[in-house]
Amino acid sequence: MYKKHSIEERLLAVQKCIEGYSPLAVQQMLGIHRDEIRVWLLRYKREGVSGLQKHPVKRADFAEKCRIVCEFVEKGVPLHKICAAHQVSRSALKAWIRIYRKGGYEALRTIKPQGTGRKGMGRPKKQEPQTELERLRYENEYLRAEVALLKKVRALMEEKEKRLHEIGRKPSKH
Repeated sequence: MYKKHSIEERLLAVQKCIEGYSPLAVQQMLGIHRDEIRVWLLRYKREGVSGLQKHPVKRADFAEKCRIVCEFVEKGVPLHKICAAHQVSRSALKAWIRIYRKGGYEALRTIKPQGTGRKGMGRPKKQEPQTELERLRYENEYLRAEVALLKKVRALMEEKEKRLHEIGRKPSKH
């Protein structure tokens, strides 16, 4: 997973590459992934220091996603070059490629934005039954599940006792 780097770290990495170090050597020196360094280097060459600043997230439409994925899949352009040229995050591009490989270009049209999911996190809130009939049905369902669980536990305990009896040991008294 990529971590956020300050403008100073980005500039230092780019300067090391300009001095003649390879992105792999800079990765080992600074602990920054080489693909990120390559993207920064391309942006620096194209835009200067302002290219190293964080860019606002832009939403790509269906046609743009298809064009970008086509560059990678059909033309063989490396990921870091596509990311730098189109200002798309590497993770988004990888997701689009994965979706394309599963369902083709048309699958890129139906991508739903992923939210934080905070509303659905944790246990769902139990709603109190409205009527007596609903309350009794809920209680009946709960009791059936409990009986099924107890039957399963009993079967497992009997199986364990049988195994212990076969090897000559006495089962524990629970």
